[in-house]
Amino acid sequence: MSGNAVACRRHEVSRADLNGLATLFSSHPLFGQPTSFLNEDNPFLRPLRPQDAATIDLTVKLAPSQIATNAALFGQRLLITIYEAELLFLPETMDRSRREAFAAFYDDDLKCLGERLRPGLEHQLFGFLDDEIETSGHWTMPSFRAYAEHALAQANTGESAVVHAILEARNPAAAADEFLVQLSSDFITEASAMARNVLGNYGPAQSGLFTILIDEYGYGVPASKHSTIFETTLKSRGLDHRPHAYWQFFLPSSLALVNYFHLVSRNHKHFGRYVGALLYTEATLAEANRQQSEMLRRIFGAEVDTRYFDEHHEIDVHHGRMAMERVIAPLVERVGDWILADVVRGFEEFKLLQTLADKDLMDQLAFGDRLFKAPMAGDFCSSHPDMWSGPDVLTFTEPKGEVSVLHIHDQAELFQVTEGAVEFTVGPLHSIELAAGQSIVIPGGRLHGTKVLSDTCSYRIRKAAGLGLAA
Repeated sequence: MSGNAVACRRHEVSRADLNGLATLFSSHPLFGQPTSFLNEDNPFLRPLRPQDAATIDLTVKLAPSQIATNAALFGQRLLITIYEAELLFLPETMDRSRREAFAAFYDDDLKCLGERLRPGLEHQLFGFLDDEIETSGHWTMPSFRAYAEHALAQANTGESAVVHAILEARNPAAAADEFLVQLSSDFITEASAMARNVLGNYGPAQSGLFTILIDEYGYGVPASKHSTIFETTLKSRGLDHRPHAYWQFFLPSSLALVNYFHLVSRNHKHFGRYVGALLYTEATLAEANRQQSEMLRRIFGAEVDTRYFDEHHEIDVHHGRMAMERVIAPLVERVGDWILADVVRGFEEFKLLQTLADKDLMDQLAFGDRLFKAPMAGDFCSSHPDMWSGPDVLTFTEPKGEVSVLHIHDQAELFQVTEGAVEFTVGPLHSIELAAGQSIVIPGGRLHGTKVLSDTCSYRIRKAAGLGLAA
C-alpha cells in the first residue's frame, strides 16, 4: 500500500481507530434514540446505542460463550446494518421522511464508513470459528457424503429443544410469538445472502444454486415468495410483518445467523464454507419446520397460518438433496477435492452457531416467561439498606417517554424503581410495569429495555452478585 492509501486491512486498524469509527457510524441520525420499542415501516431506522462503543474492544475476538453479551449485540447490529446497505428496502409508505431516510441509508459516505469497520467487526464476532472448527485429512466426495449423512441423521433426530421450551412455558402463546419475532430477523429478507453467490461463471453448480434461489423467490410470483409466505404467518398472529419492525428485540445470536451467511457470501473466497452451511441449514430445516408447524397449530389452532413451515418441510428435503447433488458434487468435480475442507468447515460452523442461537433463545424465553410472575416488592431492599451505597450503584432519572434501547448486561443486575413507573420489556410480548418500590433481577446476557410511563421516573441498578437473589 502507498503511504497515502486508506488503511482497509483489519490488522492495520487500532482499537482507538475501530472504536472511533464505531462511535461515528452508530451516532448517525438514522441510528439514534427512538421514541418506541417498535420500528414502524422504516427499515432504515436502527437504534445502535453509540455510548456502548467506548466500552468494547472491537479488536478482540469474542469467545463462543460471549455470543449473548452486549459486545456481541452491539457488533452484530453494526455488522448487519453494514451488510444490508447492499440490499434494497422500500417501505410500504414512502413519505418525505422515509425518502430522506432512504437517501441517508444508502449514502456513499455512510457506506464507506461501514466498509472501514466491517473487517474488524467480522474478526471480533466470528474470529472464534477459526479456533473452534478445524478440519484435517484428505476429504473426497464419498467420505464427505458419509460424514454429512451421519451428521444430518443425528441433527434430525428427537424433539427440538426450542419447541419443547415453548410448549412448556407458562405462556406458550407469548413464547411462540417471540420465536416468530426472532425468525423475522432473517425470513423477511430470506435468501438475500444466497443471491450474492449466483453471479459470475462457475459451471453447473451455479445453475444448481440458482434453482434453489428461485424456489426461495417463488419463481417470480410475489405471493409464492418465501418471505411473503412468512409475512402471512406474522399477520395471522397480529405481528408486524414489515422489515426490522422488531429491530430492538433481535437477539445477538439471531443476528449472528444472518450475518454469517453474509460473511461467507460477500467474500467469494469463502464459497466452500457457504455451500457447507447451506447444506446444513437446508437439510435440517425440513424436520425443524415440521415440528415448528405442529407446535404453532397446537398452541394457536386453526387461526395461525403455518404454510411457511409446511412448505419448507416439503421443499427443504428437496433443497438438501440439491445442495449435495447439484451444488457440492459438481463444484468438487470442477475444482477438485481441496474445496471439501472448506465445505466441512462451513457445515460445522453453522451447526455451532445454530446450537448457540438455540440456547440463547431458550434463555431469553425463560426470562420473559418469568415476567408473568409478580416482580419483587421493596421488602428485600428495605432489609438491606447498604446495598444501595457504593461505587457499583448507578442512579438514573428520565422524563416521560424516554426509551432505553434494548441492551444486555454481561452480569446479573438488580433493577429498582424508586419514583414513578416504567415499562420493562424483554420482548414485544413480554413486558411488565414496574412502579416505585418494585425490583427485578436481570440475568446476565438477557436482552431488556425500559420506557418511562410517568412524568418522570427514577431508578437504580447494581450488580446482583453476592445478594443471594436468583437471576
